[in-house]
Order: sequence, then structure tokens, then C-alpha cells
Amino acid sequence: MPSPPTPFDDEADRTFDTSTDVSTRTSTHDDGRQTPASNREPKFWVRRLVVIGGVVAVFATAALVVGSLVTSTSNETASGAVTADWNRVVIVDERTGRVTIDNESGEEVGRVDSGTRSVVDVGIVDASALVVSESEVAIVDLPGETSTTVALDAASISLPTGSALTLIAAPPVARGIMVHGPSGDVIETDDVAPIAGTRYEWASALGVPSGRDVLVTDSGNFQSVLLSFDRDEPSYFPGLALAINDEVVVTAQNVGTDAKVDVFDHDREPISSGSSPSVRAALIGDGTIQLVTVDGELVSMSADSGDTESTGRLDIGAVRFGVVTTGGDRLIVSGADGSAIVDAEGAVVGTYPGLQPTPGTDEVAGSTCVVLSDGSGVDGGGRVAIVDIADGSILNEVDVTAPLSSSADGCTLASAVDDGFQIASSDAVSTVRTDGEFVGLSPDGALVVLELDRRLVLADAASGADDDSIDLGPAGRQVGFTQL
Repeated sequence: MPSPPTPFDDEADRTFDTSTDVSTRTSTHDDGRQTPASNREPKFWVRRLVVIGGVVAVFATAALVVGSLVTSTSNETASGAVTADWNRVVIVDERTGRVTIDNESGEEVGRVDSGTRSVVDVGIVDASALVVSESEVAIVDLPGETSTTVALDAASISLPTGSALTLIAAPPVARGIMVHGPSGDVIETDDVAPIAGTRYEWASALGVPSGRDVLVTDSGNFQSVLLSFDRDEPSYFPGLALAINDEVVVTAQNVGTDAKVDVFDHDREPISSGSSPSVRAALIGDGTIQLVTVDGELVSMSADSGDTESTGRLDIGAVRFGVVTTGGDRLIVSGADGSAIVDAEGAVVGTYPGLQPTPGTDEVAGSTCVVLSDGSGVDGGGRVAIVDIADGSILNEVDVTAPLSSSADGCTLASAVDDGFQIASSDAVSTVRTDGEFVGLSPDGALVVLELDRRLVLADAASGADDDSIDLGPAGRQVGFTQL
């Protein structure tokens, strides 16, 4: 099946109960209050965490991030795109799991023990954070300074295609935990869908822009499962997950060189069926389903009747996968010989021979730009192109090294160089000579995180480390930005 390219000091002055028993653990606050974890015990269906807009995760060992940015604008947002706004720096100690919250001046304003240790991945959505070890997932309420741990060998965090508002902590093909950012609702798949033989293909999960509905293939049972934060029960559909919007679900059953494509409403009522050559990707338009076949043929299918017609062909070699952008109106298609952008009407917005969505990312696009790479470098380095998602134009091309980080809109990139870092925007490239090793970029592109003398510092992106840089504490911690 298709698969998309698949972030302390002074620890003695506060005390925390580090018990992993969620029924008894408490968190101690600065004013002496203790919040019982039972108040945060996951019911794993419409579970509420307080959340906000605007967060970007910066990973100290980051691969290429092109909107490896987890954020939102508001609870009412119609888009899953990220925002550049932030007023807090969130720092997670990789050894202890402790989460520290600083303001824009670097002053600590909050702290919470996540309850997990030996952190391997961190995701932040609004006011919530997921802190993942090899055996546990901690769900952290940042403003409330509380945490709940769940035994799960997730090892990593991913995002559904089409939304940056929902985080998924899960092994590649097993039980998972989903956290919706703007509401803080949580779904635990074993609680709502305990089906024998389930193999969830999380790397290719699909979401609506709001992140409220996520469609994932259960390859163990040859079906797709709609997990919704607004329904008490999941919905099941035949075939692999192909596309979703707020009204319909599209699945495909590929048999040999042919495919049966089915359209359902969210209540599992069939709407239409159509036939096509074997399908690799799809995008839902206005009354149509735009299909991309394995050989690059573009097929437009009526959502109401299932009638199909060929509308063109992509010259990018055998199609491997497609990724829907967070706006829900563009499909980034990866082929053996390059990539392309297709709009919701089936028109080819742009074709990019030899370039691919950047590796090692869960989300390949920011709100405005996508970064495509020729794959010539190591860990995401090489020649990259900053591409305007709307019109497909290449805004800039630049040689980069890893780690590479982007602004929330995806149009500003920062990467390490031997004696500093490089900043590339849509119309300029500059190198900043400075002490310290580049770690990441703030969501607005104004600041960088550097590792200097085994410390993390927040420095001006235009000048690098200087006397005005903000000390974030010792290295060995992951750094993110959020709006609280």
C-alpha cells in the first residue's frame, strides 16, 4: 500500500511524585497545590486537555522538517495549517522527561514531570504535549502542569496527512493514541476499536484539516477505520484508506492492475463506486474525486455517480504515494523520477523532475510552501527547492546540510554550516557566522536554537549568538514553541 515519507537545571527545588500509576500520581505546583492524576485519567474517548494555537517542535537531532510543525490557529479553524505565533518555549529533558515552560524572555513560568524517562520523541499540539519513551507515552497538559502516562511502546509520534492538529503516538502497525490539539480530546484505539488482528497503518493515516476525523487502513482486516473525536464509535469501510473530508470517505480495493473506488458518507452509507487502474493517491474536490494511478494517470471520478474520465498524466515515473496538504486543496505526489502538485480540480500545478518531498518528516508542507529535495545529501541535506503550494512556482533553490528546520509557513529554512547556520527564504540566502551548533528555527523564523558550550541558547536568526542570547539550560533537551 502507499506510504508517505514516513523535540535541567535546578532540579532540587521542586518535588514530583513520579509514580507511573495514573490512579494515584499527583503533580505538585509552585504554590503547593497537588493535582491528582485521577483527574487526568484517560477515558480515551473525548478526553479533554486544554489547548491553544501555535506550536512548532524543534528536534535536536531533527531530520529535515518542512512544517514538522504542530500547531493551530483556533478551535474554529477550517484549516489544519500551522501558525507562526508563539509566546512560550517548551523544553523537554531527554533523560528525566521533565517539561519546563519558559516565557519569551527565557524566564521559567511552569514545570511538570511527564512521568516518563529516556525520551525518544516529543510532540506539542497547542497546550498539550506528548512525551514518548520506548515503553510509555505521557500526555502533558502544559498550563495545568499535569501529566498522565500510558503504557505503550510507541517509540515515535506522527501526524495524519492533511492536518497538523492531531498527534498520533503508536508503533507502525499496532494500537495507537491520538490527541487532538484544539480540544485536547484523546482516542485510545484499544478502548474504542478492540478488534483482533488489527494492523493500523499509521504512516499513511489521513485526516480532515481540523483533525477531528482520522481515517486509517487496518491491513490486518482489509478495511479502513474512521476514528472520530465527535462520535462514540468508529466506522468501518472496505478497502484501504484513500481520501477523506468532512462529508465523505473514499477507499480503494486494488486487485492486480485495477481498482474499485468506493465513496461513503461518515455513517458508512454508500454513495458511489467507480473503476480505475490501480490507485496510489486521491484528493477530494467539489463533487469529484481526483485519482492518481500507479503509472501517473490522472482520473476524475464523480462522487455522486462513480463515473470516471482520464484527464491527464504525470511525468514523474511510477507513483509511490500522495500527501494532502493541511489546507486540504493540494495533493503532493511522489514518483520514482520526481514529484508533482495536483489541485482539487485535477489540474497539475507543478512538476519537479528529480525532486521529492523531504525525507524523515510526518508533514511535508507548511501553510504556504513545501520543500522538495534531490536527496543528494545526508539526513535531508542536498539541493532543495522552496515551492509555493498555491501556484507551484519554485521560489528559491539552495544547497543545505542537516539538521534543517523551517518556519511555520514552510517558506524560510535554516540549516547548519561549519561555523554557524544558513538562512534561506523565498527570495534570499544568507550565512550567519556564529559560535554554537545549529539546532532549530522558531516558527516565525526570527530566532534560532543553538547548542553552545553544552548549553541551549535562543539567538537572533539575523546575527547568531551574542550577549543578548537567552540561555535555555543544558543540552540534551528538546525544544518547542507554543502560544499559551
